Amino acid sequence: MKKIESRGNNESSASVCCAQRKKDSLAGRRVRILNFSRQVVASGILMSDDNDNVVMGKKLGGEYYEVSMLIAHDPAASLFIKDADRKNMNDVVGSHIIWFREYVELEDN
Repeated sequence: MKKIESRGNNESSASVCCAQRKKDSLAGRRVRILNFSRQVVASGILMSDDNDNVVMGKKLGGEYYEVSMLIAHDPAASLFIKDADRKNMNDVVGSHIIWFREYVELEDN
């Protein structure tokens, strides 16, 4: 846990904590989505790495990221977490899903 020091101004420790968390966040970064064989199946934007967020009925915890899906490189690739309307990559383009953190790679800029 990072130690938060007083800034010597009127900023509350809570706002400093939130600012630090946002600074450390990977949110907004372009990512590649991998399948269990570690092949790229889609590209998107990492929307949240906040453990408390709930997406597709699951809490992200330390296990998942929330990703906004932009491109399905393999439209038939199966989702790790499915719901009634979404089974494969083609079904989730343009929406937010959760994906295992270990199968999300940051794209090089």
